[in-house]
Amino acid sequence: MPLSNDQIKGLLNFVAEYEPDAIKCDCCFEKVAEFAELKLSGAEIPEAKRKIEIHLRQCPCCRDEYEALLAGISGLEMA
Repeated sequence: MPLSNDQIKGLLNFVAEYEPDAIKCDCCFEKVAEFAELKLSGAEIPEAKRKIEIHLRQCPCCRDEYEALLAGISGLEMA
């Protein structure tokens, strides 16, 4: 079965952004709450946290956790 144009674009983006020194899921999970708070506050993301951002773009499992965390934090702020 051939790949769709969107799948090809996704693969090309993944390859273009791939970093051999990228963090692993465990490390991302430890730091994702702090990263989410920075994002929600609109603060500039420090260079040290950029690897989390890259990992979230590359890892659908961690991205799902991050998005759920954002939704939860946003819900708390609205209450």
